[in-house]
Amino acid sequence: MDDPAIPAFACATLTLIAGALTAFGLRRERMSGWRGWVAAIALVALGCGIAAASPDAVGAAVAGPLLLQWPLLALLAMRRFHARHRWPLSAGIDLIVLALTGTGAVAGPLAGGSGGAWLTAASSLAAHLYAVALLFMGPGGRAATPLQALAAAIALAGFGPGLAGLPTPADLPLRACAATLGAVVLAFVVLTLATERTERRLRDSQQRLRTLANLDALTQIPNRRRFTELAQRALRSTEVGGGGRHTAAMVLLIDIDHFKQINDHLGHAAGDRALRLVASSMIEHLRGADLAGRHGGDEFVLLLRCAGTDEAVGIADRIVGAIQSRCAEHQLPRLGLSFGLAHVEGAADLDAALQRADQALYEAKRQGRGCAVAEIGGGESAASFSASRPLGLTAC
Repeated sequence: MDDPAIPAFACATLTLIAGALTAFGLRRERMSGWRGWVAAIALVALGCGIAAASPDAVGAAVAGPLLLQWPLLALLAMRRFHARHRWPLSAGIDLIVLALTGTGAVAGPLAGGSGGAWLTAASSLAAHLYAVALLFMGPGGRAATPLQALAAAIALAGFGPGLAGLPTPADLPLRACAATLGAVVLAFVVLTLATERTERRLRDSQQRLRTLANLDALTQIPNRRRFTELAQRALRSTEVGGGGRHTAAMVLLIDIDHFKQINDHLGHAAGDRALRLVASSMIEHLRGADLAGRHGGDEFVLLLRCAGTDEAVGIADRIVGAIQSRCAEHQLPRLGLSFGLAHVEGAADLDAALQRADQALYEAKRQGRGCAVAEIGGGESAASFSASRPLGLTAC
């Protein structure tokens, strides 16, 4: 098999592939290991070109290392691409194997005879088997499939020429074909890895965007829009679970008393600590079916499912007590909170209930702050409220 047209065609094909991968890489974020993969394919193309131009022993001595290097360069690049995986051995040993097998690939054709042929074959098999073994010990999971495909291609490229007969300088076109097929598989694996990593980063970015859109960045609880979505969903499920009947639920609007003075006198960092303290204390004292959210500014909102006014006031009192007991460790003055409570009849009543809770909150502030006031009836023009119930230690 000494037709120089075969390695010439392989050279042209791989040159186009290397150029396409280079252009592909330049149009996107460069991945670790990309240069190594492109270099491996380009060097195989160069080796095929030399094999086509000089199919004698000298040409084989020059082309041999170029056709031999691609499994080890691919492995080195894969180490960089999957840098978080604990690969066996080290990149330094990979380079030593590359140097030793490359030397054998040069010496074999120059030595000639059966001894030189066996040295060439042994060098090729050593390089390929080494790369195959380490690739099979690479990352697991979904990342393992491309690596195993590449390892299978390397094994085929390493054993293929030997299965066709004893290697001699005249078998250089056969080895060029085997290296070309392996390099083509490498190109497909590279594109697969690039696509999967891009898709994974896109999914992660979308997840982060969804999180940012749904959570308040400072307190890490649902923002107003997300709280409304979750509350309506929870109330609808309660209605379905109750056979279509409306079950008791309460909404609570919460305001930090004199919050502006904290920002003005202690700074916005202290205000941020106060907001985070209130949010964490709410979460700690809620049941699994309840919801908490940041309504905006220094206002928070709670949905208590299957709860009445007395139970809601009790939860509010526990939240305030927890906050006031932890103010000192957060370098804050004792905080007071005002609560506005309203019954909610179902998902369709949520917006109206929030408006009634807002009126009750205003009434709690009018009655002296540091207390809870519940809406007990009437419309917007003739609302009526319960008497205020002091919360925590003393009102600020």
